[in-house]
Amino acid sequence: MATPLPPGRATALLALLGICLLQSTAAAQQTAPAAPTDAQPPPVGAADDPAAAAPQPAAEAPAVDPLFSPRRATRRGGFAAGISGGLALGTAAGYPNDVQKIGFQRHYTETGVGLGGGGYVWLGGVLADWLTFGAGVGGHALAAADHSILAGGFMFHTEIFPLFSLGERWTDVGVILDAGTGVAYTTADAADTDAIDGALPARIGGGLFYEGFRLWKVSMGPWLYADYTWSTSVRQPGFYLGWRTALYTDP
Repeated sequence: MATPLPPGRATALLALLGICLLQSTAAAQQTAPAAPTDAQPPPVGAADDPAAAAPQPAAEAPAVDPLFSPRRATRRGGFAAGISGGLALGTAAGYPNDVQKIGFQRHYTETGVGLGGGGYVWLGGVLADWLTFGAGVGGHALAAADHSILAGGFMFHTEIFPLFSLGERWTDVGVILDAGTGVAYTTADAADTDAIDGALPARIGGGLFYEGFRLWKVSMGPWLYADYTWSTSVRQPGFYLGWRTALYTDP
């Protein structure tokens, strides 16, 4: 049979158990994590920095180079076609197209200056208000003393308006650059054979023009031009002075 504790010892035992319980509760509160809160304090200095509080602007799109940006035609655009013609003069010198005659003095012919007419027609498109590109055919026919001179052929045709940015009348001042190939014949009036045969020679040309006279979509003006035809058997320059007419479908 168990012996009951004396009253003094029972009271001491209960006090000891209460002290142990209080110590365990305090230790648990110290090790428990802090409960999260919905409101977080602003970073230090954020309230004093207006730039940090203001919304940041969106990044701007990169600028487009004006050279490549699309522009509406203001002076010329679309499809283009032209014709030029007038007085022509030139000379021819060379040999027949025969390897047994080229380079030999007795087969050499030099006509002197001949007078006649010439010109060409071309078709193309306007790449910019100041640039037109196309292709054309043309040449000249001259009479020099007792010879008939002919030169002509196919050429790539380029027109540049270098003073377009100055505005006003300067937008109608153009420069011509041509390159291609063709034919060149010179025949003596007293003979049926060719005194000079160019045999598919090279051709280059260049000139100046002004197209300030306008009627609807047609532009007109004076035209000054020169070309040169050459191969192993011919040397044939030509010079032209006349009138040029061009059609632009836009604007």
